[in-house]
Amino acid sequence: MADSIEVMGVVLDCLTAKEAMLQAMQFMENDLVDTIEILSMRDLMNGREDTEWKNLVNESGLVIPGEAEILKAGDAGGRNLEKETADHTFLKLFLKYLQKNQMKVFLLADTDENLQHAADALRRYGRGIRLTGSGIIKPDDNREESVVNEINGTETDCILSVLGSPYQEQFVGRNRVLLNAKVWLGCGAVFRDGYKARRPSGRVKHFFRKFLFSWRAGKEQQRG
Repeated sequence: MADSIEVMGVVLDCLTAKEAMLQAMQFMENDLVDTIEILSMRDLMNGREDTEWKNLVNESGLVIPGEAEILKAGDAGGRNLEKETADHTFLKLFLKYLQKNQMKVFLLADTDENLQHAADALRRYGRGIRLTGSGIIKPDDNREESVVNEINGTETDCILSVLGSPYQEQFVGRNRVLLNAKVWLGCGAVFRDGYKARRPSGRVKHFFRKFLFSWRAGKEQQRG
């Protein structure tokens, strides 16, 4: 099995949940905040023409497929890895690790609604997580400095972000050296989109998104 795949110009790590966890645990030993991105089909389709966004994502410490269809598009994975991806096994293990080690988590979103959805999802995935703060920021707010100070004031270990792309990647790219944290986890693909996918209308949209993603990924492979 290849260690990585390239889909729509983005290099994603093709790792088991345990292999990804070993890297994430190593990030916790580093001084500079490391970034982990969990990407969805939507993220890849929206960013396929955005060179800046792809470069920022490719600079992340770990880039993990958030949906099994991404592995299929890269002709990688196999049944076990596809199942782990569909079940979000890495995220569950990572949140369990944060909980067990009593590490502090700061939740970052772009709207009150998305913040609430993420907080609800966090309770489902990891009961007992130490949520020490939360914040809302939008691309046109001009509040990045105050948000960074707010995060740093909590002495957090992990910043859990459900900001939308490409702003999420731009924010952490600009502020990485200023953030006093160990890991930035961008997981809106799981928390935000997962909430919408549970609705009846969301399930229908997800079905058509899978079809469109497979078609576009196939076209990209032909061009490559």
